Amino acid sequence: MTFDVVGLCRREPDADALISAIRAASPLSEVEVDEDRMLFLLRHPGGRVVLTIENARSVRVPGEVRRLLGIDVPPPVWWVESRAPEDDAEAEAIARGFTSALVAATGGSSWSSR
Repeated sequence: MTFDVVGLCRREPDADALISAIRAASPLSEVEVDEDRMLFLLRHPGGRVVLTIENARSVRVPGEVRRLLGIDVPPPVWWVESRAPEDDAEAEAIARGFTSALVAATGGSSWSSR
C-alpha cells in the first residue's frame, strides 16, 4: 500500500513549479526521471524511494474529480498524483510538502488518502 496525495492545480504546473515544489519538500533528495512511465522518483540520500510523482493530467470533465475522489472541484484542473511508501512518516511529510508547495504555486486544492 501507499500514501497517496493529489494536487488539483488551477494552472498547469510547469517545470519551474515542479522543481520548486520538489526542492521545498525534500531539498536533499535525488531526483530520477523515468521517461518511459513519465514519473519522477525522489530518493532519500540513502537511496530509498520516498516519493513517486506522476506527470500532470488535465481533467476537464464536470464531476470527474467527484467520481474519483469524492470531492467537488470544478474543471478544468491539472491532476498531479504522488505516492509515498506506507508507514513512512518522513515520506508522507515529503508528499504532503510537495503537494502543498505545488498547489501554492499553481492555485487549487489537494486530496490525500488519509
